[in-house]
Amino acid sequence: MSRVRLHAPRLAALVAAAVILAGCEVGAMQTAIDNPTPDPATALPTTCTPPSCEELAVQIGDFAILPPVIRTSAPRVRFAITNIGAYTHSLEIRLPGGVVNSPRIGPGQTGYLEADLEPGTYEALDPTPGHAVRGARASIVAGSGS
Repeated sequence: MSRVRLHAPRLAALVAAAVILAGCEVGAMQTAIDNPTPDPATALPTTCTPPSCEELAVQIGDFAILPPVIRTSAPRVRFAITNIGAYTHSLEIRLPGGVVNSPRIGPGQTGYLEADLEPGTYEALDPTPGHAVRGARASIVAGSGS
């Protein structure tokens, strides 16, 4: 009987730890994925003309940005962003002075974003909740060596 009493507290602690860890794992797996209403599809007028500006094609899918490394040597870029996925997507570029965002782009639509880029490497991601954490990220490499 004394042998059972010694193992009961250990067993209770083990069961409690398993329940806590299982709860943590379930919460981590349930990160919400948002699918907001897309903005109206419009192509804004642009002054993007070579060589001072370059238009680059980017695709956003569920859940990736293609190409994963975007290169440009122009100081200004116009991104033509095509949504190849089933969810609404957007492109955010993180610059030293803040962020610039594309409109929310519905499946099969194309949206546009213009940005001035100093030489350097920038992070691009889909800011829609749950998308970047699942892989909707890319790098933008700007400068003469790109």
